[in-house]
Amino acid sequence: MSISFTNRVIYGTLNVFSYPNRVYFNEYRYDIGRIVMLTDYEKPQYEVSRNIDRFTGKRIYSKEKDFIGNGKVVYLHLDGDRYLALASGGGG
Repeated sequence: MSISFTNRVIYGTLNVFSYPNRVYFNEYRYDIGRIVMLTDYEKPQYEVSRNIDRFTGKRIYSKEKDFIGNGKVVYLHLDGDRYLALASGGGG
């Protein structure tokens, strides 16, 4: 499978260098949110990146160990203190 097609299936975009429109963990879909600045104690401390995420150069983090489910947020590290927040639907 080509990298572009794989990126489209997994992240919702063909461009491997763009931000993902979505990520999936188990059956939960996390959709694109907004770019946030997180510093020091605000930074997510748990890396939840899967092997395919690392392979495509994406590092995904969570502020909590139990990050899978409705109403949860994961963070794609962009650079420095900048993260792209992706949230799953539903209430917490």
